[in-house]
Amino acid sequence: MSLQIAVEKVRWLAAGLLELNGCDADIAQDVAEHMIEAERYGFASHGVTLLPKYLENIARGDVTANARPECLTSEGNLQRFHAHNGFGQHAGKVAVNAAIEQAKHRGFCLLTLCHAHHLGRMGHYGQMVADQGLAMLAMSNVTGRPALVAPWGGAEPRMTTNPFCFTWPFSDGRPPILVDFATSSMALNKARVMSSTGKQAAPGQLIDAQGNPSNDPGVLFSNPPGALLPFGEHKGFGLALMIEMMAGILSGGDTIAEDHQTDGSAHNHLFALIIDPDQFTDLAGEKGQFFADYLLATQPQPGGNPVIYPGMPEAANRERNAKMITIPVSFWSWVVEHYARKGIDLGLHPQESALAG
Repeated sequence: MSLQIAVEKVRWLAAGLLELNGCDADIAQDVAEHMIEAERYGFASHGVTLLPKYLENIARGDVTANARPECLTSEGNLQRFHAHNGFGQHAGKVAVNAAIEQAKHRGFCLLTLCHAHHLGRMGHYGQMVADQGLAMLAMSNVTGRPALVAPWGGAEPRMTTNPFCFTWPFSDGRPPILVDFATSSMALNKARVMSSTGKQAAPGQLIDAQGNPSNDPGVLFSNPPGALLPFGEHKGFGLALMIEMMAGILSGGDTIAEDHQTDGSAHNHLFALIIDPDQFTDLAGEKGQFFADYLLATQPQPGGNPVIYPGMPEAANRERNAKMITIPVSFWSWVVEHYARKGIDLGLHPQESALAG
């Protein structure tokens, strides 16, 4: 079961829970905003239902609730940050904003960020960059938790989901091109959502603990666990290797080989290139729009939908979810219960939707 809740109410409640569990107000707001935007764009796997896990991480010391990112280098076209185990959504926002300013000034910026708690949805940073008229290539590896992706041809996990993001801006009001995907067959949080709702995975996405093909996302959470497979077979595997090296090593962080604790929590290391296209060519905007028009004019397959580019459906989702988002009733019950534990009565039954107004 699910219910509709006003966006501003959920933002307030999410930030409030983080503050009650030790976060400074601005950090709590950044984390809450990131999760709300994920919900609005249609990525519930990176939305507010991560809160229970985050509060557990705070209690266990897996994340330092009030840690702030430190700028290690700000020279020329380079920005290097250390997150000091703080919330990735806050550290990522600070680091990307610094890189945006550097790219505007110098044409491009190489950005690294190491030792952050979960960065959240990579596309969030792509949207930040595109909103400033800039382009971005970004990648992140994952450490601190068990490996969960098998190398191509392997029967056991040795890697993680290693997401990749690309964005290209347009100045004519259309949504940016925004590519954001895990190099595994799916993101772990998506598999968790599928498992909890009883959905099956497509063939070629999973293997069980014995290395046999499986359609059950639950194999990832069994003991011993199965594994995700790389997307695109050997091609996705190659891309994941690149990300592991670029994000894990050049950031000053770790690779999964060095840090894969059996009872740990996911941490991210980031490598990004942020570019001002207009400082490379006067025709960047015109050529980008011309290509997008050319692409969108493609004849669709018989009986198919019009051709679109990545970023268009997400932008439509965000507009549709401008005021309200849908959350599970079970999550709402959890929110009410956790406020009650802090001595705060929201005055609502766990299954009421009075906050929808």
